[in-house]
Order: sequence, then structure tokens, then C-alpha cells
Amino acid sequence: MTRSAPLVLSSLLALALGASACGRGCSPGASREDGKPAPSASAAAPQPPSPARTIADVVDLVPGCDLEHRGLLLDTGTEAMIGRFAWTGTAPRGIDIIEHDASTWMRVSNRTLRVAFVQPEASPIFVAARSMGFGARAATVSLDGQPLGTLNFQRDQIRIATTGATSLPVDPGLHTLTFRFMGRARSGDPLADLDWIRIGVPDESTATYGPPTLRDVILPRAALSAVPHRSIALRGPGAVRCTLRFPPGARLRASVGVLGPGEADAVFRLLRDGQKPVELFTQHLTGGDKATWTDLDFPLDLQGGPLATLELSAEGTSQGARVLFGDPVIVLPAAPPPATSKARAVVLVVMNGMDRDSLPPWHAGPTPQLPTLSELALTATTFNRHRAPTTFPGSVVASLLTAMPPRAHTFTDFGARLPASNTTLGAVAHDASIRAAMFTGVPATFKSFGFGEGWEHFVQYPPYGNDPATAPLDDAAAWLTEVLRQSPEARLLLVVHARGGHPPWDVSPKEQAQLPPSNYTGIIEPRRGAQQLAILRKRKNKKDVLSAQDQERVRALEATAMAAQDRALGNLVAALKTAGIWESSVFVVTGDVASGASALYAEGDDLAEPLLTLPLYVRFPDARYGGAHVNLPTEIWDLSQTTLSALGISFSRPGLGRDLSAVASGLEDSSFEPQIATLDDRFSARWGDLIMTGRYDAAPFLCDLEIDPTCAFNRRETLPHAAMALFRRIMARDQATRSEWQKREPATLDPDTAAAMRVWGTIE
Repeated sequence: MTRSAPLVLSSLLALALGASACGRGCSPGASREDGKPAPSASAAAPQPPSPARTIADVVDLVPGCDLEHRGLLLDTGTEAMIGRFAWTGTAPRGIDIIEHDASTWMRVSNRTLRVAFVQPEASPIFVAARSMGFGARAATVSLDGQPLGTLNFQRDQIRIATTGATSLPVDPGLHTLTFRFMGRARSGDPLADLDWIRIGVPDESTATYGPPTLRDVILPRAALSAVPHRSIALRGPGAVRCTLRFPPGARLRASVGVLGPGEADAVFRLLRDGQKPVELFTQHLTGGDKATWTDLDFPLDLQGGPLATLELSAEGTSQGARVLFGDPVIVLPAAPPPATSKARAVVLVVMNGMDRDSLPPWHAGPTPQLPTLSELALTATTFNRHRAPTTFPGSVVASLLTAMPPRAHTFTDFGARLPASNTTLGAVAHDASIRAAMFTGVPATFKSFGFGEGWEHFVQYPPYGNDPATAPLDDAAAWLTEVLRQSPEARLLLVVHARGGHPPWDVSPKEQAQLPPSNYTGIIEPRRGAQQLAILRKRKNKKDVLSAQDQERVRALEATAMAAQDRALGNLVAALKTAGIWESSVFVVTGDVASGASALYAEGDDLAEPLLTLPLYVRFPDARYGGAHVNLPTEIWDLSQTTLSALGISFSRPGLGRDLSAVASGLEDSSFEPQIATLDDRFSARWGDLIMTGRYDAAPFLCDLEIDPTCAFNRRETLPHAAMALFRRIMARDQATRSEWQKREPATLDPDTAAAMRVWGTIE
């Protein structure tokens, strides 16, 4: 960044307190608190920028932001329309992208088009569109179901069609425009092409309207005094508004200037739903042939917190001039976060069928029956905001092994398998001469579902027969010991998918007689428990499907199973210590789905927050960050990236996730993006205290946990900017990562897997 007008030290101190040294309200004779005149900018010594790392480039965010110039503009035919089609996940049928003169347009072949937008403040509006008619001669426009006017098209000719303005101001908040195209076209024939849609605000300006399309606003190399910057260029009055979640201490750095004649103001504001706008900074600028860049650096949100909308606004521009926001970036004044130290071994233990609230340190009381997990709670790093990407266990493990979301790797139910084309951690490790093995006791990750590919050693344990529930952990410890006995310098990747507390339960008649409640005469049997509970889950009336005695017995059986799993987990830790590589290992324990006794071990069920909230223990090499409790959000693919970093390997394709060492250090803020879970056509996304749930073809439900912990009320209408931003992030992630349905590979069940699924309670 070229510094042409550096901020003085007093300005930086004022900015740290949330004030602008040269903003509105500053008078030329301003004094400091000590009564002495403040030094002038020309007399101040230049201050070098403090070291910082970029967490977001605002120019890259623009397609997901609101662009405004004399009203909001929707740049149809571009990625700016993602999430705009009135709460539908993708563009509806009859919407295609075409080109006119190297510009992308939206071709409409459907009689109805609906788009959603947020009106920032109360004002009359009108609707205009740059259009070309084909089969439609006109389109009626309604706002929230009320007629607004008509757009008249001209066949095969480009024109700007406009409705009249509303007689009354339109309230701020969420609104929907509905276009109904009229004409004699046959079904499927083009009705009209649209270049952009403007939700205009009536004004007295006589200037020709210049639409702020992405092509017009984003300038790759805008130069002032021969100094180029990648810029956002805005005509006044105009603004770009991006809704984000800022980490504590975030700052904005940018160079601003005027391209063209005259003077203008570059104004920066922070907006939150239901609160008054906060003006962060105002910079007065002068254009002309000798215009230069002014470099800015100021705090955005010292404490972090709820979602906020960053507004970059151009005000008071002369005709033909634009305010340039050059290379605007959001930075954190901190060193780069550390990566996980290189490890001899990475051990990933994923347990099924357990509630986090029953485990240390999340359980309210002591857990003497779980000594290994209790020790990890004290000496490892625990992550309190770990969230599953779905509630289907096989899909969760597939995301762990591929660093891909469920709708990308396509293994989303028992009708499919993990495609062989999806490279896994096991295959990458094996190709790098790392000894890689997987042991699974959960049918959803058996060979029939594609999990046997790429491993040096793969073993599955059906829940019937003579193998105990602890067999995957026991044999993993034995394999590790034998490999290191034969090759003491070997590096290892070991993945265990354990049964956890899921039935069937290994309990002898003698042990069963000692379990509470005493003199139990209920229906639950240890070996048939999974099948019995599966039948109960199918009842329409789920209230009181289990008696109080049955519930107590299920919890007692689960506790017994978890105690055995904990002992086997301790033996695995002991094997690493005996081999002398415990201090140079990454050891992870987590869950796949939080479907324990309270959920009757349901799989692929509702995307409820309790089912998505998982335990996560990570012991880094040399116990780095040992005993720390991290409250930043994490997801399953963070384990993938941590594994890759620790073993010094990588996928040949991009993957999701962050290195958990960076998150544990506190230097990597993982709250910048929402945590998104999907199941079939449903989604659940959490961003801070906001949770949005819904389907890809219906208006979503928005919950604010801060004021409504039970999610009893839909806050979508009262938090319009947050609702629209979160929904658009969900849709953008989906469109960027989702694979076509045709790429799903069907699963073929062999008799052993089918039998295992019956005993597991998955099929009858």
C-alpha cells in the first residue's frame, strides 16, 4: 500500500477509542485533552503501519454484498444473484445465464420471477430493469403481493423499462418483488432478458443513471498519480454494504481517492439490525489530474460481537467522478497463527452414540467411570463449539476423510457410497509412505459404503458375532504396536470409528442384574436394544415412548458401554506411550453425531442443535495448549486440515477447514464464516448466536440464542440484514461445493453389511 497521507499518532489513538481524527464534526481549532493545540497533519511524522494479517479482502466480498446508487441494484446474470431468488437455494427453472456484447444477462423463460432484497431505510421506491423482450411484451411487478406497476419490453431491442413510484414510503426490512411476464410465448421459450434490476429511490438528480454492476464497480487497476490499486469505484450517492462477523480487534485498511473532477467524501459506517448506524470514519477527498491516494487504517469493532454490516459510502461526488476504495482489507494486528507441529502419528478416534453433556469437562459432575476422557479434559485441548456437518454418521466421517461437505462428497444416506474419485486422508497418507489404517465398528463406514479404499489396512467389525464393542480400539492399539515394532521410524495415520454408547451393548447377565433400576422388568434387552429403539423411534407419537424405568436402563447400559470404550481408549494411549511417540503425536477424540440415549440413537434425523453439538479433545505434540478450553467454532474438516499439517501432506484439490493449532492459539478467528450443516434438502447454519434453519425452497427460520435460547420465535423479519446475509452465505457455500446428483454412486449391500445394519437398527 502506498502511503500518500499517513495518519498522525494522535489520529491513531483517537481511532482506537472509536473516534475519527478527520471525520465530520472535527473543527480546525480542535484541542487535545491537555488543552494544547493538536499538531497538524503536515507537521506530524509518518507512522508506519503496524504488522497485520489479512482475514478478508472486501473486493472479493462484493458479489455477496448490497450495491447501491440512487437505490439498490441487482446485477442479474452474475454471482450477485446467489441467494436472491426469494429464499430458494438455486435459480428457479427457466432462469439461464446468457451474454449480450460480452456482458452477462439473465434469460427468463418462466412466467414468474421472485427476488428478495433488504430496504435499508423508509422511502418510496420504483422498479426499473435494463431489458430485451422476446416472448413477453410486459411484466407486472408486485411488492410483497401488492401491485407496484408494469415493465413494458420492446422485442429484440434493449431498453430501460420503469414502473411508477410508490405513493407511500416502503418500510425498511425484507421485501419480495414478484415479476409476472405476459405474452404469447410457448412454454420454455424465452420471455425476456434482464441485464439488471434497480429498486430505485426517487430523487431530483438530472444525471444519467450509471448502474453499479459488478463490472462497473470492481476496477482491477484503478490508478491515481500512476499508483494502481484494485478498487471498488462508487458514484455518489452510492454505497456497498457487506454483512460480516468481525473478530475482536479487527481493523480496516484501505486507500481512498477520487477518480475524476471535484471533491467527495468517503464514509465508513457500521450498521446493526435494530440499532442506529455508527459512523466509523469520514475522509474528505479532492479529485482532478493531481489526485492522490489517502491511506486509512482504523478499528472496526474492538470487541467483536453480533453480525454487523460494513458500509463503504461515496457522498458528494461531482458528475462523472467516482470515489475509489483501493485494496480495502480487514486485518488483525497479530502475527500469523502457528501450524500444528510435525507429528510421528495422528490418531483420530470418532465415537458414535454419545451425548456431549455426559462427558468431561461438559458434564456437571465428576466422571470417575471415564478416567481416560477425564485425563484428556485436563491435559488436552477441548473445543466447546465443535459442530457436525450433518446428522448422518457415515457422512460426517466422509467429510473428515475428504475435507468436503456432505453435498460435495455425495455420501448423504445409505442409498449411496463414498465415490472412489474422492481422495481421502488414508489414500494421501499411503501415497506418502505413511502407514495408514482404519478400524470401524459402525456399519455406516463399512466397505460397502466406500470406506475401504486407499488404506494399507482396513478392518470392519459387524455388531453381531463374538467381537466386543471395543474391538476397533483394541485392534488399533495392537496394529500400532506391531507396525512400530517392525519399523521403529514409521509414521502413522490411524482412524478409529468406534461404537461409543450405541447398542447393541456388551453386558453379561451378571452385569445386567446389577444395573439400575433394581428389579427391572422393562422391554430393553442389551443385544436387541438397537432394534427395539429403532421400532420406538418410528412411532408417530414419540411422547413417553419409553417408561421412566426403560430410560434409566438405557442410560445405565450406555454408561457401561462408554466405560468399556474409555478403557480401550486408555489402552490405545498406553500403546503410544510405550512406543515412545506419545509426545510427538496428535491424538483426537470426537463424535460423529450427538445421538445418544436422549435421542434414542437416531441417525440422519433432524438438524437440531443438540444433535450437531459434538465433543472434541485434541492433544497436540508436546501437549501444546494442554488444558485450554477453546470457545471458537470448529468443524469436522478442521480435523482434516490439522492431520494434513501434522503429517506434512496435502490434497491435490482445495478443501475446507483450518489448522486447529491456529484456532487454539487464539490467533485464528474461525467465527468469520458460519457453520453449515445439511441433510437432504434441509440446512442449519450457525453464525455466532444466530441459527438459521430451513429447506432450500422455503423461507427460513432465524433464531437468536442471545435473547431466545429455546428458539421459540422467528427473528427473520426483525434481523433483515443478518437473515439475508446468512442465507446468502449458505447458498454460496452450497453452489461452490455441491456435486451434481448424477455423480452419486449407489451403494450395493453385501449380506454381511445388511445383517449388520439390521442389528444396528438401521433397516428392518
